Amino acid sequence: MPDCNRQFPVRVDVRLTEAEREYLTEEAIKRGMSRQDMLRRLLLAEMDSVAPVKEYKPVVLSNGREAIDRAITAVTRQYNCIPRHQLEPVVCTVIAAVAEKG
Repeated sequence: MPDCNRQFPVRVDVRLTEAEREYLTEEAIKRGMSRQDMLRRLLLAEMDSVAPVKEYKPVVLSNGREAIDRAITAVTRQYNCIPRHQLEPVVCTVIAAVAEKG
């Protein structure tokens, strides 16, 4: 990225479950290093030296609120005469009803 204006160091955020975080902490302690250093070494290791990653279904906790916010935003664009705070309970009721049928 030659056009990038970022300077080193660059922060990379990773979302983990509490169990995954505890596992990584334990592995780092076994190796006598911080979790951050262990992750950095794993990420920058040669591809041949890294074991394949087990497939798993990620857990997403924030989907509900994001869906509600997107729905409220869509409705306020269409019906801008209704205040947002009045739309939220209606939108939540509709989303809950749709999710119940799913």
